[in-house]
Amino acid sequence: MLKKIFYLIVFSTGILTGCSSTQTVKETVTPSPLWESTYQQGELNGESLYDLLIAELAGHQQQYDISLEKYLKQAELTGDPGVIRRAARIAQFTKNSVALEKAARIWVKYEPESNEPQTLLVGMLIQQGKFSTALPFIDKALATDSHPILALLNSRATKMSAADAQAYLDVLIKQSKITPKNSDLWLTRGVFERHLNATEAALISFDKAIRYNPEAETAFVQKADLLKDAGRFKEALAVISQWLDKDPENKQLIILKVQTLYKADSPNAAVKHSQQLISDYSTDNQLHLYLALLALDFNRLDDSKSMLKTIFARTRDNTLNFYLGLIEEQQNNPELAIQHYLQVDRGNNILPSYNRSLALLSNAQDETRVNTIMENAINKHANLAPDLINLHADWLRSFDFNDKAISRLSEGVSAYPEHINLRYSRAMMRPPEEFPQSEIDFRFILEKEPDNAMALNALGYTLSLYTERYNEAYELLNRAIQIKPDDPAIMDSIGWVLFKLQRHEEALNYLQKAYKVYPDAEVGGHLIAVLVALNQRPKAQQIFTELSKKFPDSPHLPDAQRALNAPL
Repeated sequence: MLKKIFYLIVFSTGILTGCSSTQTVKETVTPSPLWESTYQQGELNGESLYDLLIAELAGHQQQYDISLEKYLKQAELTGDPGVIRRAARIAQFTKNSVALEKAARIWVKYEPESNEPQTLLVGMLIQQGKFSTALPFIDKALATDSHPILALLNSRATKMSAADAQAYLDVLIKQSKITPKNSDLWLTRGVFERHLNATEAALISFDKAIRYNPEAETAFVQKADLLKDAGRFKEALAVISQWLDKDPENKQLIILKVQTLYKADSPNAAVKHSQQLISDYSTDNQLHLYLALLALDFNRLDDSKSMLKTIFARTRDNTLNFYLGLIEEQQNNPELAIQHYLQVDRGNNILPSYNRSLALLSNAQDETRVNTIMENAINKHANLAPDLINLHADWLRSFDFNDKAISRLSEGVSAYPEHINLRYSRAMMRPPEEFPQSEIDFRFILEKEPDNAMALNALGYTLSLYTERYNEAYELLNRAIQIKPDDPAIMDSIGWVLFKLQRHEEALNYLQKAYKVYPDAEVGGHLIAVLVALNQRPKAQQIFTELSKKFPDSPHLPDAQRALNAPL
């Protein structure tokens, strides 16, 4: 009876329209029921009625957090299908993924045979990347309206691990036996087979998708793209032509044809098609830029330059100068390249442009010019000033202007005292005798960002180099390795500190892992020192021989030699 009363009240008063209301009056609602209630599945009691009325009033006043909280509570307590659905709808409306997952799970719990909650839960979990969590519900989700779930799986397949992808493929194989003429299902199956490098199986699946739906454009695209990636260019072009015969204006397939022609080592044909596309879509600047960059990727520098200049003449878009600079740089025209780079005035390539400009000024005699360029850059791009200062200091350091580099960074820190990267660069550039000042910068960074693995590693390692505070260094590095357990630089640092602490077996474990991932002379030298300490000199000699061949001019090689010759 109470359920009927509740629905009678809410429908007759129009409260259930709360989610779309534009009313702005807001009053805080504080529920305080005065009765004790018992709950039975599917039934509403006095407390339920009270909570749900509060929820509807809150929703009507756009206090959706209160409304959602009450509906979720009563959904869980009552198991009422209408309440559960309402909770899910409010969660969807407010884009509250945590609440939506909770509502969907409650819904599945109380209506395990219903396909709708399964579909809702699966879709949300897949979007969140919780692939293994979604897997048990996928069968029922596919049994309803499979199209949206299959489309979602298509878009997420490449983000799955091999194990997850195989598990989903097993489900798709089973489903394709149940509904063998479902084109979308064959397409998705092919996408997963392609992700798992089962090329022939994927091609068969794409063919079946096309057989059961000759208008399945995505299946044509997938098949042609797979053939292209497999080096079967003639077959790929045949598939593309098959579609273009009936849809000659299909831009996606024409672009794929251009890509395939480049890959097939037919650049003249690719450029010809590019020019035709540019002519046919004369105002599509994004397409023109894509084709120009495609030509650049395949080293058709003059063709790419021509396309870029045509776009620039029409748009006056200075961001194009970055790519023109790249071309001039590759054509060994450094001055022209710098001119282009310095004209980039917006977008994501401002810093890369200045970075490449400074790399082209490769003589210490260019210092005055570099100083002028960077001073103008900072005036022009004040929002990028700290990063530009870092670039400038790094250039100065590369030519052994260390004092000037540190001074430049100190000016930057004075202007931007909270900027982490400026302090980190200054700490790393200081000479050993100035380690106390470096430590101040590292400590400042760690006060602001306690889990900054890079700063933890830098401070821990430099403590081991310039002090005997090895236990303190180990504590810092142990924190760093917990944050980034696979970082070879941190593995090397903690291995070296363990060596200093005479914990040789532990040191060996870390240093062997680090050397396997990053076999450079410094890591190798540390490993040699530990091997010698463990009386494994033949192995140490073998590593030194490798280093001598690979890094004959490394400044770390003499340290490795000393470690090899160290007495036991």
